[in-house]
Amino acid sequence: MKRFVACLTALIVMLVGLVPFTARPALADQLSEALFLPELFEIMATEGRMSILADGAVPLQGASLARFETEVAEIYAPERMLAQFMRVLNNDLQARPEVREDTLAFAATPLGQDILRLEVSAREALLDDEVDLFARHALEEARMDTARQTVRKRLADIRQRIEANDLIELNVSLGLNTSFAYYRGMMMENAVSGMSADMLLQLVWAQEPDIRADIEDWIESYFLMAYQPLDDDSMQAFLDYVDTPLARAFNQAMFRAFDEVFSEISLNLGRALGRHLTAEDL
Repeated sequence: MKRFVACLTALIVMLVGLVPFTARPALADQLSEALFLPELFEIMATEGRMSILADGAVPLQGASLARFETEVAEIYAPERMLAQFMRVLNNDLQARPEVREDTLAFAATPLGQDILRLEVSAREALLDDEVDLFARHALEEARMDTARQTVRKRLADIRQRIEANDLIELNVSLGLNTSFAYYRGMMMENAVSGMSADMLLQLVWAQEPDIRADIEDWIESYFLMAYQPLDDDSMQAFLDYVDTPLARAFNQAMFRAFDEVFSEISLNLGRALGRHLTAEDL
């Protein structure tokens, strides 16, 4: 389940100002179009389905596997995921119009538009396993002492961008929460025997080093690929922006929304798999 717990990093813009409750659906529609959110959530839904249904990922076969695949497609419905995300994010930012205004102002700039397009395009390209492998190989080369100075500089910039928004820790927390929700869903369907809540928590925490290592590799390879077209001045302007208090506040709100969406998805996946495993045992 690597891909859906990693790298939720696209820069997103909120519409300016507070609106009455009756106007929120229109606001959500405007936001979705401005932020490329339909495209982004289509990509993330595909990432999730590919990850959970990878060969050998689930111990099901035949009719049970076919039914589970149908349920996975329903759980990863991008329209529903997007609607839930926007609901949580809008509620979070309702009392903080200055965060909305700041994010909108940056995203309306040529640089903001470039960043949005580059991140979404790179995310889509990484759905191809060969592209993902190439990006990780490029990261390995960039980490070497023999890498070109320009490459080392860009990797340093990327790490500065990651640190400014605490992306490693936020993604690790997200990964642990979704993993816990996944196993809790299986427990709810009595598919995990002899395991207490404390044992489950220990199991999840034991995954932390692997989750962290995979997230570090994924985010660095993703950003190295996404930001490659940016010149040094543009990259520096972007770094200056993401390190501002308002940009950090928006990033935190975005991760709270992603946490709610993907924790629910993981719980539902665990329950779905648990039901099929329990049925096969019967």
